[in-house]
Amino acid sequence: MISNDQFSDFASTIRSHTLEQLYLQDHLKIGQSGHLSSYYAPFEAINSMAQVIFVGICPGKAQWQHAIEVAKTGLESNIPPATLLQKIKAESAFRGPMRRNIVQMLDYVGLQHKLGIETSQQLFEKNQHLLHSTSALRHCILNKGQNYNGSTPNMLRNEFLQQHIHSFLIPEIQQLSSSAVYIPMGLSVAQVLHYLSSLGYLNEGQILDGFPHPSGANSERIQYFLGQKTPAQLSKTTNAYKIDQEKINLSNKIRNLEFK
Repeated sequence: MISNDQFSDFASTIRSHTLEQLYLQDHLKIGQSGHLSSYYAPFEAINSMAQVIFVGICPGKAQWQHAIEVAKTGLESNIPPATLLQKIKAESAFRGPMRRNIVQMLDYVGLQHKLGIETSQQLFEKNQHLLHSTSALRHCILNKGQNYNGSTPNMLRNEFLQQHIHSFLIPEIQQLSSSAVYIPMGLSVAQVLHYLSSLGYLNEGQILDGFPHPSGANSERIQYFLGQKTPAQLSKTTNAYKIDQEKINLSNKIRNLEFK
């Protein structure tokens, strides 16, 4: 399902300004609260048939700019809005080392078997219909002009950010399958999903939190999660017991999954 109401509002602005004007001026600004500002990102495409939902914090500045560039090129080529929004979303999927880490961890806990596919890599290839990527905050959020990090301020304690969750993420979840599983990228996103569970929009079994963040900067935790390092090989900053417990909880949740 595609919701392109906002895209229709911003399409003429994107078409009539240069990329530099769109990036550096406030033509796409949709909100401001203190040091926080939000900028329209064309990520309305929703794959309502998806069974696996990746949830990040919000589009970063680089991802936002790339999406605007794709949108502008598509508009100038007269690509239909629904098709263009799907293209933008597909091109924003995790790439490079992050994608490889995600695939390795999902396969390690056996999610691919529950989905009936050979490997989770196929979520990015021939089985893309099973995957939907989104963010706790749909639009690009900057804090003092820099990428919002998900924790300062807390998404659930800041009225401006919480309103984004209620205005965009909740309606999006309501369009997705009730059997879909949600994989949060980081602790702050997991907290948002558990908050939505407390409100009745998700159940706890749908939230597969506990995976180390797939960023390449988190390689030690990922290697331990995958059994590639022993506790004795870890630095003092990596808590082996915590990762072990989270992996047990994940395995139990996946064992009980039943996709419709």
